[in-house]
Amino acid sequence: MSPALPSRLGRAAVVGAAVAGTLAVPVPAPAHAEASHAETATNPVVNGDFEQVAADGTIVGWPQNETRASGRAQILEGAGPDGSRALALDLGNADDKAAIGQDVPIPDTGTFRAYRITFDERAIDLRGYGGDLWARGFGHDALVGRVSGDTRWRRASAVVLARPGAPTVNLLLALERSTGRLLVDNVRVERVAGDVVGANVQPTGAVQLTWNFGTLAQPPASYEVHRSPDPRFTPGPKSLIRAVPAAWTAEDGSGRPGKRYTYKVVALAADGTRLATTGAETVTLPSRFLDEQRTDVLTATATGPATGQGARLAWRSKAGGGTPLTLYAGGPEVAEGRLTGARKLRTCGADCATTGALTLSAEDLGGATGFALAGRHGEVLATASLGSLAHPRMGVTAERLTAIRAAIQRSGTPRSTYDSLVSRVAKGLAGYNYRPGEAQAALAHDAALLYQVTLDPAYAAIAHQAVVESGRTMPFVNGTAHAGAAALETANAATPLATAYDWAYQAWTDEQRAEAQQVLQRVAAYLEVAYHPNFALPTKQSNWTAVVRGAELTLRLAVRGDGPFDLQEERIPQLVDDLGRHLDTAYADSGWDQEGLDYFGYGLGVGAPGVTGSLDAGIGALKERWQRPAFANLLLHGVSAQQDRARLQWGVATTTGAVPIPGLVFTQVPADQRAAWLWQYERTVGAGGGTYGLLHYPYGVAPQDPDEGPEDVRAALLDDQVGSYLFRSRYHDKDDVLVGVQNRNEQHIGWGGADTFALSLVGQDVTWAQQPAKNTAKTELFSKPLVDGRPEPLAGLGRTLESRAYAGQGGGFVSLDGSGNYGLGTARRDIAVDLRPVGGADSVVAVHDTFADTAAHTYAWQLSPEAGTSITFGEVESGTTTFLFRKGDGWLKGWILDTDGAELSVDKGAFRVTRSGTEVDFRIVLAVGSGTTVPTAFAEGGRLVLGEAEFDLDDLRGHLPAASSARTGAATRVR
Repeated sequence: MSPALPSRLGRAAVVGAAVAGTLAVPVPAPAHAEASHAETATNPVVNGDFEQVAADGTIVGWPQNETRASGRAQILEGAGPDGSRALALDLGNADDKAAIGQDVPIPDTGTFRAYRITFDERAIDLRGYGGDLWARGFGHDALVGRVSGDTRWRRASAVVLARPGAPTVNLLLALERSTGRLLVDNVRVERVAGDVVGANVQPTGAVQLTWNFGTLAQPPASYEVHRSPDPRFTPGPKSLIRAVPAAWTAEDGSGRPGKRYTYKVVALAADGTRLATTGAETVTLPSRFLDEQRTDVLTATATGPATGQGARLAWRSKAGGGTPLTLYAGGPEVAEGRLTGARKLRTCGADCATTGALTLSAEDLGGATGFALAGRHGEVLATASLGSLAHPRMGVTAERLTAIRAAIQRSGTPRSTYDSLVSRVAKGLAGYNYRPGEAQAALAHDAALLYQVTLDPAYAAIAHQAVVESGRTMPFVNGTAHAGAAALETANAATPLATAYDWAYQAWTDEQRAEAQQVLQRVAAYLEVAYHPNFALPTKQSNWTAVVRGAELTLRLAVRGDGPFDLQEERIPQLVDDLGRHLDTAYADSGWDQEGLDYFGYGLGVGAPGVTGSLDAGIGALKERWQRPAFANLLLHGVSAQQDRARLQWGVATTTGAVPIPGLVFTQVPADQRAAWLWQYERTVGAGGGTYGLLHYPYGVAPQDPDEGPEDVRAALLDDQVGSYLFRSRYHDKDDVLVGVQNRNEQHIGWGGADTFALSLVGQDVTWAQQPAKNTAKTELFSKPLVDGRPEPLAGLGRTLESRAYAGQGGGFVSLDGSGNYGLGTARRDIAVDLRPVGGADSVVAVHDTFADTAAHTYAWQLSPEAGTSITFGEVESGTTTFLFRKGDGWLKGWILDTDGAELSVDKGAFRVTRSGTEVDFRIVLAVGSGTTVPTAFAEGGRLVLGEAEFDLDDLRGHLPAASSARTGAATRVR
């Protein structure tokens, strides 16, 4: 038998111990009985005690395996809390994963059913996010027993609710975004009857509560959450910590480290009568809370009347920040981080190093409107401007309303946008083709803005009715939520509900406000405990972060200080942190997001109002982070002027679609690009901008043809960091040529595409080269090289060797290394995108792809045009073999240099050049244009001459085209 595992195991030792096989872990048994519950004796979990091991070493009953790379899952002899076998999950690299799972069948009774999940766990040198059990697939996802650091054995417990129709609860024991070891034993899933509450402790000190009242025939009107250090307490005013209406979950973030608390939940009738009380659930909080904050946040909120106005200041510093901290006050310049002449309000040490607050009287405030939090060396950590709690708070200002009211009196895009909103609201729910809850919320959102513009109380009444109806039909409340997606579905409604509440608030009665607040209370309570790794794990790139966290931020900014809501001084900084990290990691400086334009639009369409709302509230933490990505320039380069709004593809974006978040882009586009973006907006969005298009339209700005605009929008958009390159010939009409070249130099959590060497080409009212979006099983939809019939297996390992823009036009040269993603010895692409008209063509793209490997492979160089494109090939022209695409008046012609050993074919609408061997080259020139005349070219060796332009396929790096008469400008480079 191996020696006992030490209490602290180094990261390298963890991997070695995992490989060693069996380890004995003599530790004290856990205290199992912190609470008493009426539970059945049955446990449908197969091999939940991990005593069964197959002859081949696989873990009986746990067929789901998501372990990869350094991760390992194994059963260890003597490692359990009572000396029995236990599961060990080991991870040596935080980018890898160790996870096993199984589906646990649950009978469907047509109603919500409560189940208690329990298991024993121990963390050993677990550094990072930690280990957990992810319960999923039953209507909402729950994270149970998250643990990190070094711990003794402990019992994890949580109550989960299975929705009607859910056939299983999927259990996934997972270790990710961490290094170290997680030991697990005695996993149970048991149906619980009666009135129960579950308390799920997080390493952060938050306690996630879930309850169910099985003895009540009808749902209660509201619930009170009570907490006491006395396990025998009777709920009363002193133990009440919060109340939530018609919900079944909430979070308690007010506990103290190391304290032992007992929770009970009381169900109330509409008149406040107590209907039932749950049994007690007792937990012990970690002795030290895990601090995950990575952003310094300062808030400043006005209090009292305008005359005699005071202020409430609150701050949250990032984990590991030093002391002392100093708070300054002054004019607007202080909110910009300039402290010269600022007045020092307070200096604090360890007592307020993490969180702190200060209430200022009118005299203390002294008319200050700008505030800053500085660190030990005087560096500015966070800033804030004095925000108001008067409604409307977000987006709507008197100046904007004045501009809107004037603009809708005359023809133009604002008037058309306004008319579109009026027409849509007049249709009622029939005008909103969304899910239940989301449709009503969207109607409320539109109607509320129309109230602000017109001051017609009928619109406020529509908004109120729709808010209440949204709360009644929201999926997570009535059990129709899609398994695993309830957080998204709830968040989709949360943002429009919040803005509707803010914008219609002035016209509502106190009773109507209270009704709306109850809806928002329930939504907030659910979002507090909602879980999915795409937004919960430290990497915040996925659109889930923008949607779920952004929507909750919007909601809490809209309601703070109203009715049952306090100032949210604990929750808002956490949400600002999540959104800030999402902006930092999901979007390159170029604005590129690996998920593509559809999810870029979806994520920020729901989440960006939280960002802009925080700026309206005077919180400065997201200002520079929101302005950094070049969203407008990305869309200028990526969305064509074609009627179908064809656009360049990467990630899982489709070939056509709405322009993402067009109105919200106005809030962050650089001033010198605003007129050019407006020009593009007028032609690609027009009256379809919705509320944000009306609210943020740049009134008083004249559109400017981007071809006459600043250099950034005229030149190639080069992003060497992520390996994304966008080129555009001009901004005129359907004959504009747009080219996208991708390499996937980075890999993020979230939707991604097989984009290495991916080519996207739009022009002449045709998509000449498309990508599959989510239809990756249809390999005929790729425009890129395929190896042995498949795209590359990896992402994030590409490298950019060189990139530069051509002077005087929107094209450029790129050299890419894709060998890491393809898993080959050599995979290199040199591509010259020459967007000047030459030789009868509108633009030319020359490609030289080189592949080599120790083993022979079949390489297919593929181009996939849109449906309905005719393809012919095989004509010989000056020693080259040509192919020709035609659709409508447009054409694409290609010349293949050196076709010896190559097979040309068309399969399911895709043109393919196929070669096999250990070393393979493709030298191909593409030209696009329109009309009946198609140009011819002269070829010699590796050179092709088209008109006055020469392309040396063996030295595309040396291609230096003359400037186009239509364009001037320099490169737009992002590194």
